[in-house]
Amino acid sequence: MKKLIIIFFSAALGISFLFIGFGSYVSTKHVIKLGNTKITTNEFNEAFDSYKVENEISNLSEDQDLYAKIQFLNEYINELAYEEFLNEKIKVSENSKKVILKKSLNNEELFRNLDETILQNSLKEIEKGIHADIFNNSLNAPDLVKGDIFEELLTQKDLDIYEIGIRNYLPSKSYEEEFFENYEIYKIELNNYDLRQYVEEELIDPEIIYQYFEENSEEFIEPKRYTYEQIISANDNENNFNSLKENQENQFKLFETVDEKLILPKVKEKLDVLNLNEVSPPIQIGEKYFYVKLNEVREQKIKNFDEVKEEISEVLIQNEIDNFDTNNIPDQMNKYKDSYIFYSNTFNFLENIPNEFHFINFNDFDNSLIHEKKLIEYSVKNSDITELSSDMKSKFIESYDMYKEDNIQSHIEEDLVETGGVQVNYFTDSLNVKGFFLSDKDLEKVVTIKEDNLLKLSLPNEVIYLKIRQVSKIDPLNIKQNIVNLIYSTIINEIKNNYEIEVNNQEILNL
Repeated sequence: MKKLIIIFFSAALGISFLFIGFGSYVSTKHVIKLGNTKITTNEFNEAFDSYKVENEISNLSEDQDLYAKIQFLNEYINELAYEEFLNEKIKVSENSKKVILKKSLNNEELFRNLDETILQNSLKEIEKGIHADIFNNSLNAPDLVKGDIFEELLTQKDLDIYEIGIRNYLPSKSYEEEFFENYEIYKIELNNYDLRQYVEEELIDPEIIYQYFEENSEEFIEPKRYTYEQIISANDNENNFNSLKENQENQFKLFETVDEKLILPKVKEKLDVLNLNEVSPPIQIGEKYFYVKLNEVREQKIKNFDEVKEEISEVLIQNEIDNFDTNNIPDQMNKYKDSYIFYSNTFNFLENIPNEFHFINFNDFDNSLIHEKKLIEYSVKNSDITELSSDMKSKFIESYDMYKEDNIQSHIEEDLVETGGVQVNYFTDSLNVKGFFLSDKDLEKVVTIKEDNLLKLSLPNEVIYLKIRQVSKIDPLNIKQNIVNLIYSTIINEIKNNYEIEVNNQEILNL
């Protein structure tokens, strides 16, 4: 079953296998141990939260959160190794750090009254800064990139990806034995439950909906709302609203159906005494003057049950779905189930699965998940040729035969269909095309592709073509920065080799 993972999900596994190289870790108190440094669950979570804030990462799906966590873990390991190394090599006295802190605060009394926790955290940050400065100065990174980069190397190529759309040949039907020798067969059993319908018909009834209405009546009060025009000016010597609006130095904005709680108190005070289409006198707020024109007022309204019952029903349904236990499926859900059986193989696994189920990560082999208010339960099992129908067997063989023929035959651009694009330059050291990383030999061909050339590439399960769409110049500073980053990365990797690094992968994935 490993072939399925290796051949079809290399890109996803490239990420999940970033943990390889770290030893197994069984401590219940720490999730990471590097040299003398131990990181607890709380410390990891705090660092990960800070990472998401710094990188403006929010509202992630489960898969996106996993990718972000793995990316952070790799960076965090590098940071810990760097700090551990510098702590061993560079010693800064407590007194020296306190002198620096005192000077930076420039306040003797504030320094003396620092809380002990704040003091120690501040000293630790100062030590990090000193370490980084000493390390960077000793490396003298700017000198590493003083030279000019050869002009021809500063070329960025935008490439179009083409699939074969028209074939003027038939499968050879001569690769059946080779196919079944090299590729495994799988049976996929899948149950698709209409979870929304189950919840709506079995768990939610009118009494529950009305009870929610009674207990949460404050949610169904529509606040008083205003629609008004507002001008902010630096002076109060103009009273003609249209003239104020046309003045480019003033700020004009139309506010539509704004909740009264969101309006500045002084502005709302004036709105409450204005008639429709009436303009207020200047309202001074700070050093600015506000002018408002009232367009519409919607009084507070308490919605009745008939108005909100559908809204409540949706809330209750979603709550049930969000809290549904996928490991405990009740028998009454069977009447909301559609069952499927698919057969596939390690040559073109997803091609034999309906598109509507391509979101599933079949690497799990046996799992259940909720997607778009549907509960999906599936398993992937080893199978063999004896379970295949004659049509399915012919489909598998024909697909592989055509792939072999595609490798032999030549194609012109009129035979091809554009399906995407990639970017390369002479400094590209790896390239992922349609989920597969190219070999060094193929990467070299792609990087050196000439304009108007149609480059043929054979991926593990498909033949594609690449062609230059556009050529542009690269800022040499970007390349020089990449060179510096590569040097630092090499140094960090060498530093990590000096330490035993242990990561509790399962615990981190469960956080």
